[in-house]
Amino acid sequence: MRVETTRFGVLDVDESSVIKMPKGPMGFESLTEFVVIEHRPDTEFRWMQSTEDPALAFVVVDPAKFFNEYEIEISDADVEKLHLTSETDATVLVIVTIADSGKDITANLAAPVIINSKELIAQQIVVQDSRFGVKHQLIAYIDKPAEEKLSPERVEGTTVKAA
Repeated sequence: MRVETTRFGVLDVDESSVIKMPKGPMGFESLTEFVVIEHRPDTEFRWMQSTEDPALAFVVVDPAKFFNEYEIEISDADVEKLHLTSETDATVLVIVTIADSGKDITANLAAPVIINSKELIAQQIVVQDSRFGVKHQLIAYIDKPAEEKLSPERVEGTTVKAA
């Protein structure tokens, strides 16, 4: 499948890697198909590129790589919508905002994108946890040693629990 993008030119992607969102990300609800693109092999940053709008791509990260206390619960209704049968089937990404020429990098921990990694169905959800806001500083975590970012039990990714 050919995907036109304004950042990367034309990409050839395997159609089986397209993530389908019954309702697109907040503010872009009509855009429902995305692919995740590696930014560079030496960084945790990736792009969630729309296959329908060449100009729409979100910078995303796995929050577990930066926030060792990030554990979320999702409702039973969201578990059903995503066809999740196991917590390990859920991949969590958060949208990153880069401002001030890269000096201010924040992650939206309040509205992660949950992806069923087996069926590639995704949904952006709003987490009902006041500890997680829409602008968590990320830059402070980038240069920290791995042991300060992750606790051993969290290396596989963010924990997702059904409510």
